[in-house]
Amino acid sequence: MRTTDCLILGGGLAGWMAARECVLAGLRPLIVQDGQGASPWVHGFNAPVHPEDSPACFLEDTLQSGQGLSTPELASALCEDALDVFELLRSLNLSFNREGDGYQMLRPLGASHPRVVSIGNETGVAVLKTLRKELEGRVDEWSETRALRLTTNGKQVTGALCYHRKDQSFTQVAAKTVVLACGGYCGIFPVSTNKRDSGGDGVAMAYEAGARMCDMEFIQFEPSAALWPAALIGTSMITTLLFEGAVLRNREGERFMLRYGPEGEKVGKDVMARRIAEEVAAGHGTKHGGVYFDATAVGRERLESGYAMYVERYRAVGIDLASEWIELGPAPHTSLGGVQMDENGRTSLEGLYACGEVTGGLHGANRIGGNAGLETLVFGRRAGRSAAAYAQRLESAENAEEKNILPVFGGEGCGEFLSEARQKMQQALQFGAGAVRNGENLARSEETLRCLLQQIDRLHGKNGSEEFERLRLRNDLTAALMTVISARARLDTLGCHTRSDWPEPPEEAYRVIIQKNGAGRMECRKEEV
Repeated sequence: MRTTDCLILGGGLAGWMAARECVLAGLRPLIVQDGQGASPWVHGFNAPVHPEDSPACFLEDTLQSGQGLSTPELASALCEDALDVFELLRSLNLSFNREGDGYQMLRPLGASHPRVVSIGNETGVAVLKTLRKELEGRVDEWSETRALRLTTNGKQVTGALCYHRKDQSFTQVAAKTVVLACGGYCGIFPVSTNKRDSGGDGVAMAYEAGARMCDMEFIQFEPSAALWPAALIGTSMITTLLFEGAVLRNREGERFMLRYGPEGEKVGKDVMARRIAEEVAAGHGTKHGGVYFDATAVGRERLESGYAMYVERYRAVGIDLASEWIELGPAPHTSLGGVQMDENGRTSLEGLYACGEVTGGLHGANRIGGNAGLETLVFGRRAGRSAAAYAQRLESAENAEEKNILPVFGGEGCGEFLSEARQKMQQALQFGAGAVRNGENLARSEETLRCLLQQIDRLHGKNGSEEFERLRLRNDLTAALMTVISARARLDTLGCHTRSDWPEPPEEAYRVIIQKNGAGRMECRKEEV
């Protein structure tokens, strides 16, 4: 049994920002991480530093993008803290890209002004490196370790069950407080812009412990995910290029987005993903099932200066972005739903805090580009600060009950089943919870996922490694089931959630809540906003 004041689950930007606040409060947190999630691929984040921009304008854009479902307190915290976080990073000697006398900024879809600031072409890498260096020697870190379950004592969250990949062993950690910072779960889909360390553990652990989950039906499909060449499948192309001259074309070379209005490609990601899916369904898709992204009008000089990371990515596979079109299409990119929290990262469970993409309620029905990176910084800091204050009020870390904490394994094993079950889960998600959904497909997907969960609960791994994979898949199945159930419950089309059988928006705003009931079953209900 390992004890700590503050257990942080996740080693990305949100986790390290939370750790920084714990250290500033005089605590020594433990970070458990199995990769850095999407953080190393954060190109930049929103900050209203443009002369014509303001936190108020930023907030208006964020709420408008959320289409009535962004929790106002969360959106206000995000937009009000943006400049403070920007100045904090500057104080840590991080230099933001400049253009003349001002900062170089990109304009994301859904923004009234250029707003994305960046550090070189790899902002996430730069910030992570700086935070780790600043906190060196003051944070305990378990790498190649993944949390699988939260422990509780009936009153509060008391720690987590973790698995160490290197020695294939399980450890129970007791903590005064736990911060969920383990990212989103789009990696459970068969094709995603996320890395494979992006799974359903965070939302599943919170659900199983009894936390309120919200907005799980909203998966933002990146409209510009690579479909070819094979080496780049799933990697996303930054959509700020659409404000710099890049356009979308169908198989015939037509700028099909102009059929919907003079704004063309300058629409929200939710709308663009839907229209690409419709174009492909109508028979106008490219060879690999998408559309063409044509950035030739941007010009080589601008591409090289502002988008070098993307130029190099395609150059490495023999494609010149300045002169060639590439094939792109919608792919799951950001999970907008998750653990419901308040503006300080508090969840519905005592002792459990959350930040970053594992949470829900901030983005509502759709997310503005650049807000995902900012979200990790703002709420990582807020959740860390709140968790540290909570831990300081407790005298000691209370041990969780021993019952059913450490897994049981041995026997014949279940490796073949796990491989087949993961494929079935991915197929069910693609079939029912894609960019365009309908009730019949969702019902069939739900049936498949429920059946797989029942089967997996009757099995045990033959050793620690296989039991780990079983628990991982169980978490992913739980995340998938919550997504499908929430999507079935929302009988309308709103933001990232498109129902072909219910194409109209809701008459009044409501939120879909998922929570385990007293009988241990998954309960879904709607609440007015």
